Amino acid sequence: MTYDTLLLDINTDSKIAKIVLNRPEAMNAFNEQLIWDLKSATELVSQEENVRVCILTGMGRGFSSGADLQEREASWQSTQDSLIRGYLPSLKAIIEMPIPVIGSINGPAAGIGAAYAMACDLRIMSRDAFIMSVFSNIALVPDGGLAWLLPKGFGYAKALEYAIEAKRISADECEKHGVVNKVVDADMLESETAAWASIIAARSPTAVRETKRLMRLAMDKGYFEVYEAEAEIQNKIFGGAEFKEGVSAFFEKRKPNFK
Repeated sequence: MTYDTLLLDINTDSKIAKIVLNRPEAMNAFNEQLIWDLKSATELVSQEENVRVCILTGMGRGFSSGADLQEREASWQSTQDSLIRGYLPSLKAIIEMPIPVIGSINGPAAGIGAAYAMACDLRIMSRDAFIMSVFSNIALVPDGGLAWLLPKGFGYAKALEYAIEAKRISADECEKHGVVNKVVDADMLESETAAWASIIAARSPTAVRETKRLMRLAMDKGYFEVYEAEAEIQNKIFGGAEFKEGVSAFFEKRKPNFK
């Protein structure tokens, strides 16, 4: 499927999907069309049974500069309408997608762009990239879930500092706080992202999918609820085809081939 504001590649051979925000002339700022296109693309990937990992990145010099403040005509009845009816479905699709989503952050991820970067399960950043909650610069509060996502990643005090002062959060700072998994040179970002996605795609799809589900659950639930969920899932998948292949590969000293 083709879109006006993004590129979508679903490769069932590599089992990797890639979504590229494609408004480089506007630093991939979100206009209404991009909001609808991303909703459609994330939902399509979520429904694709033959894909095991998804990459989300931006075209050109940045991941996303945030909302397109120059857009003059849109269907939103209010800011709340744009957040609930507009952005939320694609953010929800990323968070609830059964497969891991890698945010490949190739430059500024600001405003609502920062929310999308932080909503991803895993992150890889170029050394010159940064995350920024810009909202206080124009007398607004963080949105897109950033008021929840930033404290989860950086802790309350640092998140509040970053938000109210609208500070750039460098790739090094993100790595220090464990918010980004990998930091690489800009010219290596695409190849390193692809290599990482390939490693994940080769893992047991059931184990990866259920591990994401458990760890997302753990963001909101207590120890005993997660423990019970672990036991239930483990009981369901123990002895299955992927489990048997993993055990066989272990004893045969070879890489498993998960179908």
